[in-house]
Parts: sequence; structure tokens; C-alpha cells
Amino acid sequence: MEWEPNERDAWVSDAQRWITQIKGVLQCKIDLDDQGEIAGIHVVAGLERDPRHIVRDVESLLKARLQLDVYYKKIGVVQVVESPRPDPHVAHGVDREPSVVAAGVTFLPPHAEAPRPVAPPKPAMAPEASEPPAAPVPAVLVAEDAFPRPTCRGVSLLSSDRSVRAEVVLAAGGREAAGVAESAGHADADLNCIARATVEAVGLLLALPVVLHLREIRLDTIGGQATVLAAVDLVESRRTETLLGACALRHNRQQAVVHAVLAALNRRLGLFAVREAEAAD
Repeated sequence: MEWEPNERDAWVSDAQRWITQIKGVLQCKIDLDDQGEIAGIHVVAGLERDPRHIVRDVESLLKARLQLDVYYKKIGVVQVVESPRPDPHVAHGVDREPSVVAAGVTFLPPHAEAPRPVAPPKPAMAPEASEPPAAPVPAVLVAEDAFPRPTCRGVSLLSSDRSVRAEVVLAAGGREAAGVAESAGHADADLNCIARATVEAVGLLLALPVVLHLREIRLDTIGGQATVLAAVDLVESRRTETLLGACALRHNRQQAVVHAVLAALNRRLGLFAVREAEAAD
């Protein structure tokens, strides 16, 4: 069935209105591609909420009301600093409903007319003292990796003729988590166990709305340097993304494995919050 663009995209205005009802959101604009799919969601918000919470609220709202799964990277949030401004109906002597001023953006009611431009006063012979012009309102752009990246606090490896057991302790945001992995003893079993323990520790440390799975860990030589290569699958809903990381094997083999896994994950882990202590205990 072919849809007319206006009929096909009629839900956009409702979705934009719903999103602006989310706490902290001031404005919203949804862009669609030629196929009518969401190409980007642009949100203007204040500073009272974490932008990542706003992104998750937008995702949940669209899923609940429209059954739309939107990739979080398509949702952009810009936070603007609130700045008090003079009341326009007082400044111009016009009896009009006051506008709503929030975060440096002025919203007029739909039935209100925009203020007419006022002619500049004629220059006087002697300059009169006047208030300095208001400073521009700064905008705060959402930056990735606002949360501390996990760091390695310790690695322990216990091996026997039949099995290998690894424990990795990671820390982030003042919290620690330990991941444990075991396997039968075989060549490079220590690499696999340490890498799986690292992935488990990351899951325990961070509140992840995704599933992490170690796809591959191996040693290779790049540029004449022995290097640990790691591939970790990040599974989100029905989408799987493979993240890659590497660490040169200069000193400690065990820590190099941990750092290779974290190198694959750290850039994406900055988008998630540290798990609260009550939830982890």
C-alpha cells in the first residue's frame, strides 16, 4: 500500500508533542528520510537532568506509544543554560500575554503575535549611559564518555593440569566489581578466561541495557610487536555490533588481555551509568 507523505508522516507532530512533555525537554524536531524512517531526533533540554536519561525516555516513549525502535545514536540532545531575560511586554509597553522564557529559548503562545521590531532611537549629541548588552547564552553540548571508564585493579590466574580459573577486578566511579571465568586447561586458555572475566566484571560494574559477549581473543604480531586482539559483541535488542580492541604485549600478558577488552568497550561504555551500589549488592 502506497501512502501519501502527509498521511504517512502524520504521527510526527504527535511524537514531537509527546517528547516535549518529557521532564527537562524544551523543544523537539524529528527528521525523516525518503522512506519515512526516522533519520534523526533533535532535542533541546535544560540542565536539570542527565542527557542520557532524556535519551532513554525518548526511546521508551516512542516504543510504548508508536512501537518504534530508535537507535539511541539518532537522538541528539543539546542542553542550554537558563538565562533570565527582561519581560518583553514590559520593555515595549505592550499589554500581551507573557512569553515563556526557558534555557535561552523564547516560546510564544500559538495565538500570540511576534513582537514588532522597534525603530532604533536617533543618536543623541552626548552619549547616555546605558546598560551593557546581555552576554550571549552559552550552549552545553552533550559529550560522550561523561561517566568514568573502568580501570583494571587486579588480575589473578589459577591454573592446573585440567582447568584454568581467572578473576578480574575493575573499578569505576568509586565502585569495584570482580568477574570470574573458568575453562578446561588448553593452549591459550588463560587468554580466554581473563577476557571472559573482564566482560563479566564490566556487566557487574555498569548498568548496561545491552548484552556483552566475548567473540574472540588472540595474540598476533602487528608492526613487529606482539599484540593482544579482542572482539566483543554488543547485543542490543535485535542488533549486534562487534567492537574491536588491541593492546601491545610489552610487559604483563594478563593485564594486556584486560586492556585489550576495555579498549574495545570503553568508548561505548561511556554512554552508560555506573550501577548503583544498592542494585549491585
